[in-house]
Amino acid sequence: AVVSTQSTGFKKDFFRWVDCKPCVVCGGASVNAGSLQPTSEELKYGASRVENHTCSICGSTQRFPRYNDPGKLLETREGRCGEWANCFTGICRTMGYDARFINDTADHVWTEVFCPSLGRWVHLDSCEDAWDRPLVYEQGWKKQITYVIAFSKDEVVDVTYRYTLDPGSVSARRKDEQHVIQQIVQTNATFSHSPGKCDELRKRLAREMIGMLTKPGIGGSESYDGRQSGSVEWRSQRGEIGNTRNSVIDASDATKSLEVRYSPSADEYTVKLDEKPEQVFKGYESLVSQCQGVRRKVEYDWNMVYLARSTTEAPAHIEWTVKCKMPITQATITMSHTTFEAGTVLWSCSDLGQEANPQYHANFADIDLTKLVGMKEFRISAKMSDSDWQHTQLFRTEVGQEKDLFLINLKF
Repeated sequence: AVVSTQSTGFKKDFFRWVDCKPCVVCGGASVNAGSLQPTSEELKYGASRVENHTCSICGSTQRFPRYNDPGKLLETREGRCGEWANCFTGICRTMGYDARFINDTADHVWTEVFCPSLGRWVHLDSCEDAWDRPLVYEQGWKKQITYVIAFSKDEVVDVTYRYTLDPGSVSARRKDEQHVIQQIVQTNATFSHSPGKCDELRKRLAREMIGMLTKPGIGGSESYDGRQSGSVEWRSQRGEIGNTRNSVIDASDATKSLEVRYSPSADEYTVKLDEKPEQVFKGYESLVSQCQGVRRKVEYDWNMVYLARSTTEAPAHIEWTVKCKMPITQATITMSHTTFEAGTVLWSCSDLGQEANPQYHANFADIDLTKLVGMKEFRISAKMSDSDWQHTQLFRTEVGQEKDLFLINLKF
């Protein structure tokens, strides 16, 4: 929990993401115009690559060395995932944690920290403020995982299968697997450890291999967003935004009633049409028509769960669209939220034809639902302010508790 808190502070207050640096002359936006030859000073701090950022307005240029040295990064405090992972992994090690650098050959890097209380390595991506969510890259970003390699001060380990739910497809993509394994074995042979340390590492590796098969800590109803760090254009070019939300709550088969509940604890919707058996939809995004900058958050220390604004998107919004076959004769809807300090949540409930200019309210209970009578389609929207992400929470409840915090009950 301490390391997770450090990651949040690192992202919020300490390190800065850089797509392209703004022009130092006119303040205009820059583009990466290619590579420059690194200077001896830049090479001293591991910057074998230097980008040439050129202003699109005045044409001024500036160098952007891609430093790898954690000490230097404590000074510059900026970069993309490589700089973030190098600096944050170094900080974790300085604080006394057993941390290692993770390299995904599909072009991303992050950190893992060994958690003695869990007896396993835990995924930690400081760019995304993601703690123990190893499937986010495959399931959220839609990356095709092939090789994910862990580098620590003690050993090199192939941890690829911790990061996938589709090991068959991963295995089929690993055309040069024997060569990679040979390189790992040869590298590990260069480490020098005492007999006691060797025994400790062997036992820990055996537990880790078992863990990659059992996936401890990963729930079947977990949902994942696309990449959050970097500009939308940059993420889109890399194909890491994830799924585009365009789902609806479909009541076209209902002639008497519709009942929809969402459980943040189970992260699932239950939908009941007339007297038919309930349908279950896994994941808060499964019935969302629009979603930007919203994620499900579990507070393991406080045993609470809710939907919150992503740490990198402000403001954020989420929408649900309901489409019915029959006109609505009665509507009962509950939508709850919790705010802290300066956080605000605004709600709207409107005909799809009025979506260009819906009226928002500070509490959903203030909305007059009688206006839904006679309608066949409507949309519920929530906007979350740009205050600290934890200050705006939707459907907050204790883990394991079932309450009607999200309820749509319609009669036809």
